[in-house]
Amino acid sequence: MSNLPSVMRKLQSRFRFDPGYLVVLAIVILVLWPFLSRASLPSETDAELHIFRLAELSSLVQGGEFYPRWAPDFYHGYGYPIFNYYAPLTYYLGVPITLLPGLDAVDGVKFVFVLGLLGAAFGMYGFVRDNWGRAAGYVATAVYLYAPYVQYIDPHARGVLPESFSLGMFPLALWALDRLRRERTAWRVGTAVI
Repeated sequence: MSNLPSVMRKLQSRFRFDPGYLVVLAIVILVLWPFLSRASLPSETDAELHIFRLAELSSLVQGGEFYPRWAPDFYHGYGYPIFNYYAPLTYYLGVPITLLPGLDAVDGVKFVFVLGLLGAAFGMYGFVRDNWGRAAGYVATAVYLYAPYVQYIDPHARGVLPESFSLGMFPLALWALDRLRRERTAWRVGTAVI
């Protein structure tokens, strides 16, 4: 019990809140506002395909098939092995949203787009802050999020869900690998592997 104060200090130093995350959240909200303010996704993009795929995966998961290979409702009921050839991670991330009352596959796809940009923002801020300071972290986060390809082309013009999500995970991967380089602990190895 005498070690309790030292353990508490160690936890407090490890998990202290950085107010810079509020600034990053404000930047993310500004970037996402056009996306969140519309009721639907952009039409005539790949987003429509991702809505159908998420809806199909959601109905299969609700039916008890947790890793389906065959999408029985595709191609006019003949089915198609889409999940054999197309990685379903981004759809799995959207499935819990479709299970909530009042939300559907469009909301699930929007959630995954938002999740990717949140990952990009916090990952870029954390990586740059650890190496060059808070001010550089703010600038790097804004530059990355306001890059035309990240902000407009992928989510709005092309509607490519997996690519947009992976662009969001890249800064998180950089941050995890940088933290692993600084200190090799089991926790950091785990986050770098994920």
